[in-house]
Amino acid sequence: MSVYVADNGAQRAALAADAQLAVGSTFKLAVLAAVQQAVATHATSWNAVVRLDARQKSLPSGVLQTWPDGALLTVYSYAALMISQSDNTAADVLLDLAGRSTVERYGPRNRPFLTTREAFVLKDPRNASLVKHYRASDTAQRRQLLSQIDLLPLPDASIFAGAPQDTDIEWFFTTRELCALMAGVQRLPLMSINPGVAEPADWTRVAYKGGSEPGVLNLTTWVVSKNRHSYCVSATWNDDKPVDELEFFGLYKSLLSTLKS
Repeated sequence: MSVYVADNGAQRAALAADAQLAVGSTFKLAVLAAVQQAVATHATSWNAVVRLDARQKSLPSGVLQTWPDGALLTVYSYAALMISQSDNTAADVLLDLAGRSTVERYGPRNRPFLTTREAFVLKDPRNASLVKHYRASDTAQRRQLLSQIDLLPLPDASIFAGAPQDTDIEWFFTTRELCALMAGVQRLPLMSINPGVAEPADWTRVAYKGGSEPGVLNLTTWVVSKNRHSYCVSATWNDDKPVDELEFFGLYKSLLSTLKS
């Protein structure tokens, strides 16, 4: 378990806040940060239209994997779906758009920074020899393997519904790092579409991203209180068995409630 709480940017509480743990879809904060950088440097714009390529389609969560090939969406729409619905296909499109090397600057221990599609293919039991090779490879060799991985079909999503599977094929961040990433993107309106477990009525603003798979759970929330204090609360739980989400959510909500007054 790792927990980090920041109050107006300063550490307020921490428990193993520098532990490098798997965080599931909360990695999408790094993708969003890279896209925001691309917009700021005029490499793209939120209104730019990007075509959905069949090769970018991933597994759920999300909806874009069911959309027709060649569908046209704005960068902003992809980003909103990636954050609010944790759309994996949207995340992969945006990772391609921003560039893997750029995203890696926001998650430097994740090299190569995998797309969700690549992670699903590597976790496919049919590819056991490939993932064994991947684990034994250095970063440069892993990058070379990506072209082979990209040619393989996606597994059936049902194989990920049970026990934790290949949790080393993941995205690793500390809760301290996640709050730093959240600080950089929390002002984007799309960050408030889905408030997560926070009660919007308790705060003047909520920004949220979470991530989960069997054995992995993270919640990262930025809230602004009625007295104008800004807090970030990030908590990660990794286990070798499926985690108790209800217990985790309850503890997390209790922690948020201590900050709202």
